[in-house]
Amino acid sequence: MHMSSDTVILDLHALAPDRQVDELKRQYLSLRGKHALIRARVGALPARQYISMLERGYRVALEREGDNYFLVLRPDDSTARFGLRGAHSIACHSDGRVYTNTTDNRVAVIDGGTRKVVKYIAVGDDPSHLELAHHGRRLYVANSGSNDVSIIDTANDGVLMTAPTGKRPLLPCVAANGESVYLPSGPDRTVTVLGAEGEFKKIIPVGVAPHDVAVSPDCRWAYQPNSASHSVTVIDGKNYSVVGEVKVGLGPGHIAFDAESRFAYAANTLSDAVTVMRTGDHEVVATIPAGAGAHLPALSSDGRYGYVANFAADSLTVWDCRSHGVIATIAVGIYPHFFALSPDGQWLVVSNTGESSICLIDTHAHEPRARLPVGGAPAHIAFSPDGELAFVGCESSDELAVVDLRRASVLDLIRVGAAAA
Repeated sequence: MHMSSDTVILDLHALAPDRQVDELKRQYLSLRGKHALIRARVGALPARQYISMLERGYRVALEREGDNYFLVLRPDDSTARFGLRGAHSIACHSDGRVYTNTTDNRVAVIDGGTRKVVKYIAVGDDPSHLELAHHGRRLYVANSGSNDVSIIDTANDGVLMTAPTGKRPLLPCVAANGESVYLPSGPDRTVTVLGAEGEFKKIIPVGVAPHDVAVSPDCRWAYQPNSASHSVTVIDGKNYSVVGEVKVGLGPGHIAFDAESRFAYAANTLSDAVTVMRTGDHEVVATIPAGAGAHLPALSSDGRYGYVANFAADSLTVWDCRSHGVIATIAVGIYPHFFALSPDGQWLVVSNTGESSICLIDTHAHEPRARLPVGGAPAHIAFSPDGELAFVGCESSDELAVVDLRRASVLDLIRVGAAAA
C-alpha cells in the first residue's frame, strides 16, 4: 500500500475477487471521515466486485488504464449498507397488507391502514427479497442464508412450505400466470424453477453471476442477465430449456419487458448503457446510452418512456421507447438503488440509498418535485391499493416509510424489527 496526501494506492490484482472486496471494505471503514480516496488495481474487468459494492451502497467508480482496471472508492461520499439486514424488499397485497423482510429471519406483516405490525412470519435464514404472485394468494421469500424459498399462504399468513433452491437465492420472479417461480443462484450459475406450491420443475444452467431474472408478461420467455459473462440467457417459459444466449453490454443486472412482451431492456452496469432486445428473434436492436452505473430499468405503463437508475451518477436517464433516443437526465439523490412508477403513472418514487431520502419525480415534466428524508438506506418500494401511498423499505434503520404522494410528505416511519415487538 502507498499513501499520498489524500489518496491510498492499493495493488490487489493478486487477490481473489472476494478478497479484493473484503480489503476495500476494510479500507472504507478505516478511512471514513478522513477525506480519502482509495485507488485499487484489481487486474481483470472486476464485474462482480464493482456491482456487489454498488449494490451495497459504496461510492465506487471503475477506471481502466491499458490492460489494468482500477476500483476507485470514496469512503465519505455515501453511506454503505452493512451489519443490520432490516427492511429491504417489500410487497403490498390488494387488501392493504404490506410485507417486508426484517431481522431475526422474519417477514413482518403490516396493516397499511392502521400502519401497525400485525404479525411476524418465521422464514429461512437471511431473507433477502420477496415477491407476491399476481393473484395475491402466494408470497415467495428468497432465503439467501439457508438456500431455499419460503412460500407463504396469504389467506392465513402461514408458511405453506419451504422449497430448496441454489445457493444464495435472490430476487424471486413469479410468472404472471402464477404457475412458475424462477430463482437465480449466483454461486451455482443456475436458475431454479419451481411450481406455484414449491414443486420442483427444473434447474437451468446460465451464465456467470446471474442477477435478477425477468419473465415476459405473456410468460413465454424468461431472460436471465449474467453480470460477469455480459450476456442474457434466454429461457423458454414452456419447457424451461435454454434457447440461446444474447451478448449485451458489460455487467447486465436487471431487465424490464414492455407490456406487449415484444421488447426487453437490459441495464448494463459496467458499460453505462441499456441494451434493447426484440423477443421475436432475441436480437439486439438498439443500445441506449445512460449514466455511470446504469442498473435498474423500468417502463411507463403506457409504454412511451423508459427509465434507468444510474447508481454511480445519482441520476435517472429517460428515453423514448419509439426512437430509443434519450430525452432527459434527471438528477436525484446519492445512489438511487431503486425506483418505481406510481399506479396512476404520475410519479416516479426514487430511493436514494446513500443519503436516506427519496425523490418524487413528476413523470410529465421529468423533473423532481420533492426530496424527503426517510429511514436509513431506503430500498424497495410498493404502493397502496388505491395508489395514494408509497411504502419504502429502509434497511439500515429497519423501518417502513409511508409517503403520501399527493401531499409529498412522509406520514410515518414504522418500526418493523425487534423494537416493534
